[in-house]
Amino acid sequence: LREIKMKKEYDLVVVGAGPAGIMAALTTKKYNDKLRIALVDSGKSIGQKLAITGGGRCNFTNNRPIDEFFDMVVNNNKFLYSSFYGFTNEDLKDFIRGLGLDYSIESGNDQKVYIKSGRAQDLIRVLEEKIRASKIDLYLDSKVNDIGLGAEVKTVKFNNYILNSNKLLFATGGLSFPKTGSDGSVMRLLQDKGYDIVTSRPGLVPIEVKEGWSKDLAGISLKDVLVWTPIGKRKKELIGDLIFTHKGLGGPAILKISSYINNRPFDRLIYIDFLPGMTRDQIYKLAIKDRKKTILANLKGSLPNNFTKLLIQEVGRKTGLDLLGQTTANMTRDTIDLVISSIKQTRFTVKSLASIEIATITAGGISHKQINPTNMESKLHPGIYFSGEMIDVDALTGGFNLQIAFSTGYLAGRSLAEKF
Repeated sequence: LREIKMKKEYDLVVVGAGPAGIMAALTTKKYNDKLRIALVDSGKSIGQKLAITGGGRCNFTNNRPIDEFFDMVVNNNKFLYSSFYGFTNEDLKDFIRGLGLDYSIESGNDQKVYIKSGRAQDLIRVLEEKIRASKIDLYLDSKVNDIGLGAEVKTVKFNNYILNSNKLLFATGGLSFPKTGSDGSVMRLLQDKGYDIVTSRPGLVPIEVKEGWSKDLAGISLKDVLVWTPIGKRKKELIGDLIFTHKGLGGPAILKISSYINNRPFDRLIYIDFLPGMTRDQIYKLAIKDRKKTILANLKGSLPNNFTKLLIQEVGRKTGLDLLGQTTANMTRDTIDLVISSIKQTRFTVKSLASIEIATITAGGISHKQINPTNMESKLHPGIYFSGEMIDVDALTGGFNLQIAFSTGYLAGRSLAEKF
């Protein structure tokens, strides 16, 4: 028997009920409340990836001035000019307050802004209430399996439905955390329609390194280290916390640097300064403070003792010298400098990045070159719009990626409302 499809007519169908899709649908309705709008998502609830952001606390933006956000965007930051200035972090904070929620700014935690209750589910609940109050039709558990991008009528097919629409907006996210529904299937449908897909890559992930001795450091965490990697003739450097894992390196500093090397990560070099607040001379003076003591004893307190011991052991293994057993009186300046170099510039070789399934965000997606940055409309098909993580833009941790989602969703929604 032939499957009978139920047909429905809309002015706008939004595919993807994450922050970008939700914001696009609500904004379109806000500025043109006569429009018939549908919001379609493959998940059993809206905002599934939103629920896990900020460890479930929902780090929805950052408190830096909006013009500093561009430096936090790894790929194609200029594309976001209209989006960021059209709907700033201050606008987003006002939007959250307008929903009846409050937020907290953690100045000592990279200026991150969280939902005050510490529960992302509170934001999801009020967003769903607003969607329903706005009379936006919500189709959940509805995985889109076909799309039509006709000049007059666009179509979205899922389950037993065919939705005909004047315009479509896609906001289906990247490939990270596929259990939340962003599995890339809509991206493949769009590729078949002529869209260039910049290869998806894991963004903000731990790094596996080739140096086997790093396994001995597993579980040791360090605050405010300087991490850098060569990029062409320049180097990208940043400061943040680090943790050694059984496979290599993790923690905020490493997650951030991973986004700068994910286009060609293998055999890339990463350098770490474990004491960026001290010069080599200052560390040397500390190391020889008491000539009757070992270098480990003299450096005690500057770094975790078990970490310093393992670092010195590794230098000793490479040089064949006993650096733990002898006092600094019996060590040459050159030998002590080897230890200082290991503190100021330890080198690791990238073996691989963690898989895209556990990545915080996805780099890559629909090429930004095929999207008009002033309104998020497709350059290939008039009436088709995009927003959020499925576009080839990505940023560092700290609330910047969610701001991208909300800002691009708002800009698309505002532009859509004016088109009717």
